[in-house]
Amino acid sequence: MPLSLFEGALGGIGLFLLGMRLMSDGIRTVANDRVRGVFAAFTANRVYSLLFGVVMSVALNSASAAVMFTIGLINGGVLTAFQALNILGGVLIGSALTLHFTTIPYSLVATPLVFIGVILKFFARRRRYANSGDLLLGIGLLFLGLSLLEGSFRPFEAHPLYTVIGDMFFKHSLLSFLFGGIISCLVQSVHSSVTVIAALTASRHLNESISFAMVLGGFGGVAVMGCLASVTGRFISRRIALSFLFITVCSALLMTAAAPFLADMLQHSNLPAVRSGVRSPAYPLYSQLVWIYTVASLLMAVLISVFSGYISRLLGVTIRDRGNISDSQTYASYIDTRILNTPILAIEQARKEITRMMSVTSFMYADVRGILFDFDARRADTIRQHEQVLDSLNHEITAFLATLARSSNSTEISYDIPGLIQTITDLEHVGDHCEEILNRIVDRKEAGIIFSDAAMHDLKDFVDLITTVFTLAEDCVTFGQRPADDLFHDSKNRIRAAFRQMKQTHFERISTGVCPPRSALLYMELTTSFMRIAELCWNIMAVQRRRSE
Repeated sequence: MPLSLFEGALGGIGLFLLGMRLMSDGIRTVANDRVRGVFAAFTANRVYSLLFGVVMSVALNSASAAVMFTIGLINGGVLTAFQALNILGGVLIGSALTLHFTTIPYSLVATPLVFIGVILKFFARRRRYANSGDLLLGIGLLFLGLSLLEGSFRPFEAHPLYTVIGDMFFKHSLLSFLFGGIISCLVQSVHSSVTVIAALTASRHLNESISFAMVLGGFGGVAVMGCLASVTGRFISRRIALSFLFITVCSALLMTAAAPFLADMLQHSNLPAVRSGVRSPAYPLYSQLVWIYTVASLLMAVLISVFSGYISRLLGVTIRDRGNISDSQTYASYIDTRILNTPILAIEQARKEITRMMSVTSFMYADVRGILFDFDARRADTIRQHEQVLDSLNHEITAFLATLARSSNSTEISYDIPGLIQTITDLEHVGDHCEEILNRIVDRKEAGIIFSDAAMHDLKDFVDLITTVFTLAEDCVTFGQRPADDLFHDSKNRIRAAFRQMKQTHFERISTGVCPPRSALLYMELTTSFMRIAELCWNIMAVQRRRSE
């Protein structure tokens, strides 16, 4: 097999993985409340989500591209697991519709999107336009990578891959199912893959059951591309992609066994013939394969939609058990405007959301503390994602509590709301300072700055003190525990004394020339950010103390 085939395939995979990363980051930065509101309206229930997936798949003329775009929306925090699963079911229906009428191939818009994305990214003065450039560039690179991957498989009818494998995959239904998945991975258009299978069956005089297995194996190939696209994404996107793969493969394998009976039923149903550009001997078979694929996609979509609620709840439990609470979704999951008419329930749901926000902040602080002494790029990405989660939660919970304050006549609830809003604001500011610490750590790593052993020892001891007061604040928010007065004041005195001592020793190192100016500035910024986190934790505990009085 020519080496260029592998080069094209590997280059295509690399390009669309890069495009997925850029697209996910672009969605995450562009998706404000208005954008999220639009997607929430389009995916408000199962039917709307299915229709959204159908439209997206038909517009892109590629089930694989539509699945990858859905994964990107999950990574960007726009979709929940429930919405995403129903959209993926709609993508399968849309891919079947592309077999019945001609659509515009996505490859035509790949290079224009790359060009527009580069122009916006590097020449736009407004940040929002630059972020939109990231999004368009990511989509363009994704399409370009898929086009390159598909181009490595041309010509379809006389590909060297057939010479290498011989007739090995054409003697058993399971192997043919696997071969159909391989074709679907290489040929991104469902129309092209079904055409390839029809032409291959006609030229090699294969059994119809073998061709049915290859067509149904294409569903597995689409799901595999979704799993590949989720590699660079978040934990929840990988779990959704694996769930989609499991459902499609299991369903397709069951339908493979029943495909001959299904074909007989379709032949006796007088369905209209579907024409294609393949040579005439494959016309009847192509029409049969199209209807097999259409019926299978409808059945799978119904199956995914029926079980989407259960799977999304199962994924939520799994994520909470792993401690990745912030990764399940980037917006509020407990509050709803429909419960504002019941103020007691609304305030309790808001407290649950604040507890979740505290958990996100806790994981963010733990990651910052970890990379301070052992840098990890994946942790750095997680910290930035957590910061976006905190920003979103801060806005949503504050707006919810403000609406509740206007609609409630309860004196007790009106007394609690200002303290809750103050806690939310403090938690969001803790996230800001964690991100600031991360930026200083990255600056230090890029500049190759090394702190002295004495400075690192002082910093480690100071961070341990901050961690102690952070744990107290976390217990206050999570369990409603009021800290003892002596413990509260003792933590303040110890941390302030340690901070003054650190500044004094740091000034001595600067005066003696041990610490150069650039290192001194970074070190002072780090310690100041940690001190601000301690002060915010004291504010959180003070709110809890006032509430308990």
